[in-house]
Formats: sequence, structure tokens, C-alpha cells
Amino acid sequence: MQVLLVEDERLLRESAAALLRDAGFTVTEAASAEEALALVASDPGRPAPAVVVTDLHLGPGMDGLAFGQHARRHWPEVGIVYATGHPDGLDGHLLGPRERYVVKPFTHAALLGAVRRLVPVRVLGFSLH
Repeated sequence: MQVLLVEDERLLRESAAALLRDAGFTVTEAASAEEALALVASDPGRPAPAVVVTDLHLGPGMDGLAFGQHARRHWPEVGIVYATGHPDGLDGHLLGPRERYVVKPFTHAALLGAVRRLVPVRVLGFSLH
């Protein structure tokens, strides 16, 4: 399963990517929403991610909430995990059924649990969420 990981903190991005890969996911990494959008645009044949993991605060440019909304328009079935050290940044944003959040510093179990809960289960050609 494909995971798109968008995190501006390099060490955290590399650590989360390694954890997800060790759990059997194929991970594409980006340091910003704009970099992630460029990666997707540069390879239109790339499989859609099952899950996007994005930092809520990505520095200058598009933030994680805006990127999550963009991802949902582009891939309606994608799951979104927002990672944040400041959960009050979600204030006013009601999470949908295909959205989760983890608080930094998150445990390996918290990140893997959030991602695994959003991976669609395919049975006989039907997608169960």
C-alpha cells in the first residue's frame, strides 16, 4: 500500500518513513505540500496513495489541512493522518471518517495504528472502510 508522507522536519520524516516501510508500506516522502504536489504532477501514472500522512504545520506555503483537502479532492478515497505537536491547530476542523490525527512526539504504535485504520480493506472487489 502506498503512503505519501509530507513532513518538513527531516529527521522526523526519515524516521516515520523507515517505520512505515518496515511495516510493509511503500512510502513517498516530501518536505512540503508543494513538493508533494510536484511529485504527483511529475508522475501521473503513480498509484494513488491509500493514506497521506502530513504535518499540520509545514512552514511557509500550504499547511497540512489545506494539503489534506487538496488530496481528498484529487483522491476521494484517500485516508489522511494529520501529525501535530499542537492539536489546538485542529480547532474548528471536524475530522471526517477517513481522517485521523496523532500528536507529536507520537509513538510508533500511534502512527502505525492511525495509518492501518485508514487503509481500505478490499474484499471481492468491494472497498470496506
